[in-house]
Parts: sequence; structure tokens; C-alpha cells
Amino acid sequence: MILATWLMLTSHVQAQMVQENEAAIVYYMPKTELVITLEYDVIKRTPGAFYQYAERYLGTKEVVIESSVSYNLQQMKVDMLTSADTERVYKVTPQKGVNTQLLALSEDGRLLGYNIGLDTLSDSKPNIQNSTCKTQCSTSLMPLLEEHFMATSIAKMAEGAAKMIYRIRETRLNILAGDVEHVPADGEAMRLVLNELNQQEQELVELFVGKTSIEHGTHTFVYTPQENVEREVVCRLSQHNGVVSKDDLSGEPIYLTLEASKQSLDHMVESNSKAPMLSQIYYNLPGSAKLTIEYKNKNWVSAAYQIAQYGVAIPLAQDLFIGKQAPIIHLNPQTGNILSIQ
Repeated sequence: MILATWLMLTSHVQAQMVQENEAAIVYYMPKTELVITLEYDVIKRTPGAFYQYAERYLGTKEVVIESSVSYNLQQMKVDMLTSADTERVYKVTPQKGVNTQLLALSEDGRLLGYNIGLDTLSDSKPNIQNSTCKTQCSTSLMPLLEEHFMATSIAKMAEGAAKMIYRIRETRLNILAGDVEHVPADGEAMRLVLNELNQQEQELVELFVGKTSIEHGTHTFVYTPQENVEREVVCRLSQHNGVVSKDDLSGEPIYLTLEASKQSLDHMVESNSKAPMLSQIYYNLPGSAKLTIEYKNKNWVSAAYQIAQYGVAIPLAQDLFIGKQAPIIHLNPQTGNILSIQ
């Protein structure tokens, strides 16, 4: 049986050579790629114009005194991306019982099934892009009156801004206590007035304590599993420059470890079973790998994934295609293994 299996595989490899003008359908086995996405926050701090007077007028030492940018990693996620493995090519020629028109292929030539409806095909791919979106941002001009800008010194301008802060706070307390001449007509009007007062106060306070804005960014890269990898540096994350190359020592390294578990045909051979006739349609029996991604002595990703290129090609039995009704065979578009046979 071992010799027969070896001969079958040897003849199978030779049979995949497509001759010129040969009538055949060519398809590929799938290849798995890992899409690794880093999600981080970009924190930007900008000092206010009157930061030197924050303790005097507002009684606080929590002040931004110089501009800075910092990147903080929030999470990592891994998605599966499937493409055609051009090194594993197979063909189907017209033969008894097998209708090549019933073969369902993906756009890149992967075999998805046999005798399945086009509306049932699902081959979604993750969206790969790097982006940075702002979650907090203010572009308001300095909220001071003309009299403050005409002050003869920065100290006088700071004093005027502090008086406006106190005035806003006093106005807000009077509105909440109903101690004003014109009270807002209803709850919605009250909410709008208070929101406007809060916004004005925040902009004035930022002139003393500084402004902090947070942006959410993502960086995505694609990793193709091949052999075992032990703590390979795939990139680095700098606290001040964000994601940098693995050769840029300004960032902390992000390590990737991959433990491959490849499939073998040894366990497929049974000594007391009669080998069936084989068709030219092959499915993929995938292998697996354990993926670990480490950053700052913490495992951000630790999971097992099915890897298509770690698998072996298994021929379907010709008996499936003998009969009046054609079988319905669904294959996993990501790994190539059998989902169902009807």
C-alpha cells in the first residue's frame, strides 16, 4: 500500500503537466497569508499660550509645557487572507462522470467546489489599509475679546482669560440655580446654553493647561507562513515615531513566533482497505500553525490557525461521480478542505 501510494503521487505529479492544445481545466490549491493589524492611539500634546500662569490663576500644576507625540499600542488582531498557490497547480481533463463545466473556481483560480450554485460562493477578503483618524480635535481660535489682545503684556492677557473663566463658571451656576433674568425656555434650550458655556470654558482653560488630542491609527502588514520561526522581529513600534522598520532601533521590537504542523500522507494509508479509483479532482488537507506575537514581554496574539500550504492534496474517489445525479461538493475557500458532499 505504501508503494502504491508513492506511485499514485508520482504519477499525479507527472499528470499535472498541461500539454499544448490540451483540453483541461487548471486550478490551484489555496495559500494562507496572515494579515496582522496593529491598532494604536496617537496622543498629541500642545502647550497653551499661558502655561506659565496656570498655577497662579487656576491653581493647577498639571500643565503641558512642551509639544509631544506618543504612540500607545491598544491591540493586535490577525485575519486570514487566501490567494492561489501557483506552485501547486492541478488540472482536470474531460473524463467519464466528471463534467468540467460544473467546476467552481475563484477569480484567482482556486477550486471552490463542484456542482454548486454561484450564489452560494463566499470568498471574502479582509480590508488591508493603514489609516489614522482623529477622535478629538479642536481648531478654534484663541477665545479672547479685543480688550485682552490689546493688553500690554502676556501676564495681562492671562489675567483677562482667567477672569473670563470665572465669569463663565459663575454664569453657569446662576443658570442652574435659576438666578438669572432670562431662564432658557425648555430643557433643550438649557442643554444648548450649558454646552456652549462648557465649550468656551474648555477652550480658555486649554490656554493655561494645554491641549491633548487623541487619534486612532492602524498599521497592517501581511505575513506568509513558510517554515518554523522563533522570535523573528517583523517590525518595531516607536513611542515617538510610530511603526518603523525592523532595522530602526528607535522602536521596541515586535516578535513573531510560528510553530508549523505540516500534514503527512502516512496516516492516510490503511493496510486492509482496497484503494478506490481516483479522480482528477483534488482537495487540500490543511496543516496548522501556532502563532505568537510578543511586544514588551507580553503576548498580544497566541492562537492556532489552519495553514493551507502546510497541507497535502488528496484525490476524490471516482465513485462519487458515478450515477445519474452529479454530487454537490463544497470546499472551504480559505483552506481547500471538504465542507460537505451531497
